[in-house]
Amino acid sequence: MILALETSTSACSVAVADPGGRLLAETLAPAGPAHTRRLLSDVHHALDMAGTRIEHVRTVLVGIGPGTFTGLRIGVATARALAQAGGARLVGVPSLASLAWALAEGDAAASVSFLVPLIDGKRGEVFAACYSRSARCAAHNATAAGATGPSLDVVRPLVVVKASELQTFLRSWPNAIVGGDGAHLYAAELPASAKLARAVAAPTAAMALRAWRAGVPGAAEGFASVTPIYGRAPDAARWTGKAG
Repeated sequence: MILALETSTSACSVAVADPGGRLLAETLAPAGPAHTRRLLSDVHHALDMAGTRIEHVRTVLVGIGPGTFTGLRIGVATARALAQAGGARLVGVPSLASLAWALAEGDAAASVSFLVPLIDGKRGEVFAACYSRSARCAAHNATAAGATGPSLDVVRPLVVVKASELQTFLRSWPNAIVGGDGAHLYAAELPASAKLARAVAAPTAAMALRAWRAGVPGAAEGFASVTPIYGRAPDAARWTGKAG
């Protein structure tokens, strides 16, 4: 069995899939209560819905950000603990790549040139990246996840963009489709050339699972490699730096 967690934003989600990647159960809380209060109970609930137990999980997958500092720490730490306790493999998927793959799956993706996921970075900023569809075979994950077919190429890696500069940023990627909670939050700041995928909001565990099976770039495996992508220093570090 595969257990997937995604806590990089205010949303908290858990998904359970069979070894072939077929989704068996999913829980999704768009906002609150805090991940510390609900993640483990959601894991047990999703496993119950799937008719399985944690002992049967052989792969634990987690969204590794960027996103909120606390949410990422909780998600990655929980995934690491569950994988270690059960002797399962540990896999991490960048949350921007999960969103990009969700955009690529949509009907409108065939008519656009670029896929631009936006995650709310707070403080009037978003975490952004730009992807394009790739014709390459996802060979690096084909054996592990059963992935074949097209995947994604990174056109612009992770960058922090001020909401007030979104129009300028997106003009660099004409004929793009955008999605994610950052795109929804700052919809009024998007240029007319950008298509908003209203069905693609916050990254979810099911998105991360599908993205991993598709062999999206940036996926990592193993305890040494699966670490949070914070995107920038946490507020505490910035305050400490200012104080010094």
